[in-house]
Amino acid sequence: MLKQAVSGRRFLPAGTLRSRPRDLPILEPLSTISRVVAFVSHDLRHPLTAILANAEFLTRSDISERQRSDTYQEIRWAIGRMNEIVSSLVDCSKGRDTLRPVARNIVDTVEHAIRMASVKQEFPGVTITHQHEGLAVGWFDSSRFERVIANLVRNACEAVSPDTGQIVITTTGSRNCLQIGVWDNGPGIPATIQDSVFQPFVSCGKTRNSGLGLAIAKQFVEDHGGVLYLDGRSQIGTLFKITIPFALPEGTI
Repeated sequence: MLKQAVSGRRFLPAGTLRSRPRDLPILEPLSTISRVVAFVSHDLRHPLTAILANAEFLTRSDISERQRSDTYQEIRWAIGRMNEIVSSLVDCSKGRDTLRPVARNIVDTVEHAIRMASVKQEFPGVTITHQHEGLAVGWFDSSRFERVIANLVRNACEAVSPDTGQIVITTTGSRNCLQIGVWDNGPGIPATIQDSVFQPFVSCGKTRNSGLGLAIAKQFVEDHGGVLYLDGRSQIGTLFKITIPFALPEGTI
């Protein structure tokens, strides 16, 4: 089972090359509706996986009533996320899919995203650590940001060793901006695809990967007026960095 921890320590940025690039086909640009359908289909897999895994856990006879209640709430939470994702597709079809930012706690959002991304039991030795500094409450769409973090974490889980993998998420909030880092100790992203890694269907070394996770994350970050980029300055693993506006509107409590 994936291990999770929260601490106040800083981590050293890292990030370069993930090995084994796949041959990349030449793809026509996606139409807006095709892109939305692809994004929604991709992100529905996270809550669907959570529902299946938790439903299987509920069939066990050796769990406590507390575990049973907590697992039931996780299923309800995953269904709620599915409803939000499908609603975004409906809104898009009507030409009114927009961000829904409110005052939210980024620590809660990251912890929810970790659960969404790590519910499958195929990474038994992977450790996910979240470290937060500064302000935790800011103005953002928590549903979309859960999907951003979940996609980055899921990609990292698939890149690292299932026995010794490490993933470190850092969040640093100020009155003006929120900075997020997602680092893993995997082999890195090949130099040959670093410039195109955020394009739809670009992937490497993962035969079952759709290549949409980073494209979705980048789109949602840019919807917030922020930036998502691959930081390739260090020599170990892979580091993605995000910066978005975080300021609460005047009068917000």
